[in-house]
Amino acid sequence: MSRPVTESSEWNVTRSATGALFYLITPAARAPSRLAEVGNDTMVCKFVTPRHAPARFAQYLVELEPGGGTQWPVGGDFEHFVFVLDGTVKTLVDGLPRTMTPGTFIYLPDDQPLVLDNDSDALCRITWIKRRYEPLPGFGRPPAVFDDSARFTEDEHPFGLWRRELLPAKDPRHDFTISIMRFEAGGELGVVEMHEEEHGLYMTAGGGTYLLEDAQLPVEHEDFIYMAPYCPQGFLAGPEGGEYLLYKDVMRDGF
Repeated sequence: MSRPVTESSEWNVTRSATGALFYLITPAARAPSRLAEVGNDTMVCKFVTPRHAPARFAQYLVELEPGGGTQWPVGGDFEHFVFVLDGTVKTLVDGLPRTMTPGTFIYLPDDQPLVLDNDSDALCRITWIKRRYEPLPGFGRPPAVFDDSARFTEDEHPFGLWRRELLPAKDPRHDFTISIMRFEAGGELGVVEMHEEEHGLYMTAGGGTYLLEDAQLPVEHEDFIYMAPYCPQGFLAGPEGGEYLLYKDVMRDGF
């Protein structure tokens, strides 16, 4: 049973909620944190990490102040996905300099380090997904990607839903994919889903009502939802429609 935080004279009002298989974090409930990789002066909100079992990925909201960025290249066994929400940031993809603007994204396989540099005079906000890569025997690493989500064709689905796949969901080299799900006013998924894959969901526009387990929760722009495997889930967009960026693990089982 989910337990939304209720209104009280002693507590700030928030729509945040938690259940056995999900949680919802609203902007009012964000707790500012830090990561050494981006320095003490950079605000990081850790939406999810593997410390929250059974999550197998991390997703952050990072606010890079002018002059901010990675303190050193972030490498190791991790692959990275970065999507720019506001502002501009410079990065490296295949060793080549790239400038990222709102709506652009990068995917870096685990043999390429992540480098971020905000040399502009304005704040840059990104969502950053980090995952320990799971190789598939007989297949190599997927290639690095630098692209603009606006270039991707939307595929129309029933019930007022359009979908863009930013990473190829059918490529077995990938162990996760990213979709942009856009709903017209009153649009919906059209089904209550239950599946083995987990989700990280960031609302990029609009809002509506999300069904999570047995709770029907209002969601708005900049909310984050974590959904564990087999969480019952469904979405109904509000009068302004809705859009979200969706992480989903693919092509691997739970072993």
